[in-house]
Amino acid sequence: MQSYKTYASITLIANTFEILPEVGCKLPHSVIAEWMEQNDIEPEDVLYASPDIVKAKLVRLVSNNLPQIPHAT
Repeated sequence: MQSYKTYASITLIANTFEILPEVGCKLPHSVIAEWMEQNDIEPEDVLYASPDIVKAKLVRLVSNNLPQIPHAT
């Protein structure tokens, strides 16, 4: 069950990032999962809060710590 919650929360964050002007694109799920871990975001923090609260928290976190896409070498 935990993996479904994790996947759902990553998908929700990915969709939110896509519409935020600060990000504006779809990020890979692996990048979002790593970013969630770096910012101590649990799936329950995203899934059980109101959408407005989640969006406000993401905007605040993104302005301080934008997820990075690793470049292939």
